[in-house]
Parts: sequence; structure tokens; C-alpha cells
Amino acid sequence: MNKQNPPKGIEWTRVKRLVDGNLVALPGYTWNPTGGCLHGCTWKMPDGSVTQCYAKTVAERLAVAAYANGFEHHYWRPSALKEPLRVKEPAGIFVGSMADLFGHWVPKDQILQVIDVMRQAHWHTFQTLSKYAVRLPDFNPFPSNVWVGVSLPAGHQMKAAGGAKALKAYLGHMEKVEATIRFMSIEPLWFDVAPIFEQWVNERGKLPFEWAIIGAASDGRKVFQPETDWVRRLLEIMDQQGIPVFFKGNLAWAEWRSEFPLQNAIEVYPSPVLAF
Repeated sequence: MNKQNPPKGIEWTRVKRLVDGNLVALPGYTWNPTGGCLHGCTWKMPDGSVTQCYAKTVAERLAVAAYANGFEHHYWRPSALKEPLRVKEPAGIFVGSMADLFGHWVPKDQILQVIDVMRQAHWHTFQTLSKYAVRLPDFNPFPSNVWVGVSLPAGHQMKAAGGAKALKAYLGHMEKVEATIRFMSIEPLWFDVAPIFEQWVNERGKLPFEWAIIGAASDGRKVFQPETDWVRRLLEIMDQQGIPVFFKGNLAWAEWRSEFPLQNAIEVYPSPVLAF
């Protein structure tokens, strides 16, 4: 596992938990018992350039040895399975920073093994994030210490209308997920998603997630900010729904927000006594 040390790293892994009446940030880690991804995500930037998934860039430039068959290949790493059990201090752990654990190409047995470790390591808070939302309900109910997330549909070459259609489908799948915390990563915010959420609320009454992460688009060198009105309308609907919002570090907004859901932060989990 890789520790996410501030100010660098994936900042939303450092979840907050109530300890002795005080809200404290836990250390954050990434954990990759699987690797690689077959989604082939790309995004068209406002300047016309096209950028690919950050994980693919990392694999191709910085972790070539670990991805000998390229990034668009499935890697199963059983030697990494027990890593969370060796970390005794409660932590926030992002599962699959270099993969999509629930991708259609990942064998169900491997996913179940990963979920079993998350269940055993009950003192940690695990965060999963997938673009293959249709598969998530197959693993209901999730352990209470697992936050189940879905990413905004990737741009590829689709227009905003295609993204809106895909997002509606994602919400339908998320509604069926049985998890303590469901969340949506709205990064990059490449089209106006607020109308889709507003329509959902008007028809269903409540959005099917309890946390939202919002970020700008980036090609690794330059950051492209979303339209101000997109962010404003999105924040309005999140606040109306009582959904905590976490801003990625690349988002330019006057009133900074780094909120976490607290539904499973009301308990204090003692550090376990483990022998390895």
C-alpha cells in the first residue's frame, strides 16, 4: 500500500472520524490488489486536446515494471491482499487507484476476496470507485466500513448528451447499492450535471449517494476549470440534499469545501491487536 502524505497524494483518502468528541483526519492509503483497466477513458479538453486516465499515464511512465503487459491488461496481485490487515492504525484506504475493481473483466472470485479482506479489516474505512456501476449491486450488501463510489462517465468522444444519458443509468444502479456510504466522483466536471440531478430529485425525491467529490479537468500539465454556473448549480442541489462536498485540489472556488460524510464516523474503532 502507498501512504498518501499531505499536501500530495489523493487527499480524499484522509477521511475524518469522531474520536473522543473531536473530528480527526485518518492517514490515507491506496491499495491495489488488482491493477490495470480496460475502460480506455479519454477526455476532450476545452482547448481541443485529448487526455487519458491519470493511472494509465502513471503506469506507462513511472511503473512500467509493474505493468509489463501495458495498462490495458488485468493484473491480479494476491501478494497484496493482506496488506490492510498489517496496518494497525485506523486509516482511509482507496481500493484500486490503478484499476477498476468492479470492471467487467475482473473475475467475481477476485472481487469477493478483496471484499472479504475489507470486511476483516473493520477498523479501516475503504473507498472503492468504479465506472462500471451496473455490477455493484451484485455484491450487496457491502461491509459497513466500505464506501462505494461511482465516477462520472468518461468523455471519450461522446457529447454532453451522451454523458447525461450514461449518468442517469449510473444513478439507477447506485440506487440499488446497499452500502453505508455511496458517493459520486464528479471529476472532471466536463459537462453540466446539475440538471440530471435536479430531474432525479423531482422524480425520485432523493439522490442515491451520500457524498460528492468535485474536481476540474486536467491533462497533467494544465488545469481547465468548469463553468462557474455548473459548479454553483451543482453545489445548490448538493446542499438541498444535505450531501457533503469535497473539492479536489485543482478546483478554483472561493469558498473551499473538504467535507466528509459522518454516518460511520460516530463510532470510535479501537486499533486491533494483530500478530504478523
